[in-house]
Amino acid sequence: MENNSFDFLSNLPLIAFSFVFFVVFILFIRGGIFLIFTQEDREKIEKGRAIVLKALYSLFVLLLVVFVFFSVTHLLKKGEVLLPAQVPGDFPPSPDVNFPPAPEFIEVGGYYFVGPWLLEKNNSVNKNAIYTILCKKDGEYDIIYIGDTGGKENLLRNKQYSCWIKNCKLSNIYLAVFFTPIDKYDSTRRQEIRKGLEGQINPPCPPPESNSESN
Repeated sequence: MENNSFDFLSNLPLIAFSFVFFVVFILFIRGGIFLIFTQEDREKIEKGRAIVLKALYSLFVLLLVVFVFFSVTHLLKKGEVLLPAQVPGDFPPSPDVNFPPAPEFIEVGGYYFVGPWLLEKNNSVNKNAIYTILCKKDGEYDIIYIGDTGGKENLLRNKQYSCWIKNCKLSNIYLAVFFTPIDKYDSTRRQEIRKGLEGQINPPCPPPESNSESN
C-alpha cells in the first residue's frame, strides 16, 4: 500500500511562497478595485495606484526569491549527484592500507592478556612477558599452564610441552600474553605475578623451576 500522507516540512517552502503570492494577489485585486470603481475620487485613485504598485513590487521580489531558492536547490542536488557513491556498510574499507584487526583480550586473575592465538600459528614470545597456555573446549578456555619469559622463547620447546599435549589436543591449544616491559616490571616482579596467578588458578601443568629463572 502506498503512503499518501502529506509531508508538511518537505512542502513548507512551497506553502510559504503560495501564501505570500495569495496575499500579493489580494492586494493587487484591492488596488484594481480602487482604480476601477472610484473614478471621481482622486484620493482613492491614488491609494489604488499605490496599492497596485506595492503589489507589483512585492510580486517581483517574490519571483526573485523563488528563482534564487530553486536555483540554489538545483545546484545543491547537482552537487550531490556528483559526489562519489557511498560504499555499502557502516565503515568503508581503506582504499590503500589494510589495517590489522583490533587486538582481543582475555582476563586472567585481574590481568588482561592479549590473545588468545592458536599455538600452532603463534608459538614464540619475543619480549618480556607472562604467558598462558589455554585449552579451548566448547567455546571456553581452560588455563593449563602459566609461564614467564625474558624474551625469545620457542614455546614448542618448552619443558612442559608434553604436559600441554597430554591435557589438550594441539589443534585446541591457544596462547595469550601479558607483556611486561622491563622499565615497569623487572624479572622479580614478573615472576611474582606469575606465581600469584598460579596460586589462584592452579593449572594442571605447573612450570618447572628452570622456567622461572631470571632472564
